[in-house]
Amino acid sequence: MDNPTLTISLFKLRTRRALVKHSYTAAVYSDTLESMGHAIAEEIKHQAQHGGFYWSFARYKRNHLKADIQEMTAIMLEYPYACRAALMAALDECPYVHYVIHAQDEINTKRPEERLVIAFPLAEPITNPRDYTRIAALLSEQLGISDHTRGDFSSTFLFAPFVGVCSTPKVVLNDLDREFLDPASFIEEHRGTWTDASALQFGAIPVQPEPTELHDSGLFVFKNGGAL
Repeated sequence: MDNPTLTISLFKLRTRRALVKHSYTAAVYSDTLESMGHAIAEEIKHQAQHGGFYWSFARYKRNHLKADIQEMTAIMLEYPYACRAALMAALDECPYVHYVIHAQDEINTKRPEERLVIAFPLAEPITNPRDYTRIAALLSEQLGISDHTRGDFSSTFLFAPFVGVCSTPKVVLNDLDREFLDPASFIEEHRGTWTDASALQFGAIPVQPEPTELHDSGLFVFKNGGAL
């Protein structure tokens, strides 16, 4: 699709039983100001005056539950603001249309930690949470930037747009010479591709090699069996 329609849902809490407070639907492009980028910017300015919400590019029936997800319209990956330079360099090589949204770790806090959310609009919505996780993991590994937020592979992942000093909210659409990510084609293209993208998440424990000992033969022997 050349101009997919996206949905954002807003929650006051990140809990499983949190209710959808508001939702917006808009196309990526519009001849008027009512594009999704404009809707995001206007909502951020509104929140700066009236309190913040957590966001998702998904449509929910009622609660913040996987079972209540009706469709997911974009993939979201969240990174610490400190890695901005490396992230922007990686995104320069990314072939997919994406938003860069200035975000924060928590709402209603005096000193929020700044984040960057990369949202990839999908050419067609997806309904299977496992497809969401698969695509998010592969995209994360392709970007190769570590310390992204734990949990952002989940279809129920919520982020908080940065609402401080936001007379001009930072919402950038990078679409020049890029295409919208088609979920079915993307999954098929990478069928059989193994990924351990969770190792890039913040706080991930580095994989430790199995301990070895030197055998009389001169080979290194794994203590749990086998030789190198």
